[in-house]
Amino acid sequence: MRITLIGMSGSGKSLWSSVLSRHGFHKLGCDNAIGRRLVDDGELSEGSLDLIGRWMGFPFETGFARREALYLDHEKTVMDQFLTALETRPAADASPVVIDTTGSVIYTGQAIRQRLRQQTVVVYLSTSADFRRKLHRTYVANPRPVLWQQHFQKNPDEENQSALKRCYKNLLADRDARYRQYAHLEVLCDPTPDQPLEVDTLLAPVRSFLKQRRSSHGA
Repeated sequence: MRITLIGMSGSGKSLWSSVLSRHGFHKLGCDNAIGRRLVDDGELSEGSLDLIGRWMGFPFETGFARREALYLDHEKTVMDQFLTALETRPAADASPVVIDTTGSVIYTGQAIRQRLRQQTVVVYLSTSADFRRKLHRTYVANPRPVLWQQHFQKNPDEENQSALKRCYKNLLADRDARYRQYAHLEVLCDPTPDQPLEVDTLLAPVRSFLKQRRSSHGA
């Protein structure tokens, strides 16, 4: 079984990939791989998610467009490497794999998105409206690397934080539609670190999807 988790930064992808890892899945983590490449570039002293977020900064800050483009270039390279590894595995190798993507995987291009769907079951970890409001508050207080892709448009005389709040909601809405478009299935799951995650909450719908796909191909 090969699974790719997609969704906004903070939606629980890393939590779920860690749960799957404890159940025998080999985890391919995009954040760490991108972080290592940024360290190799001399952009960062270490590739932690917090440092990447502070390095990326907010879309109204000087140099954001350059950092955003560099991050996306590295993300495309990382995704290509992960997918090539899956594509060249021996046919007899059925070991389970989970790809823990970034929130911006939807911007990596049609070719990568198609390869992801061919090699894995793409699962969108969607969240409730209340949780999406929490994501905004968390992002403002402690920014994670977020690619805006022209969705930050500040109005004349608008304060930076006001524009950020307004545009972040638009970004979430646009991404929600894109995640739904590119995923094979959607699992609504607001991450709650104080409550244990039941692995079958995720695996049961994946198994059901795979069973239906096998049935349709065999018909």
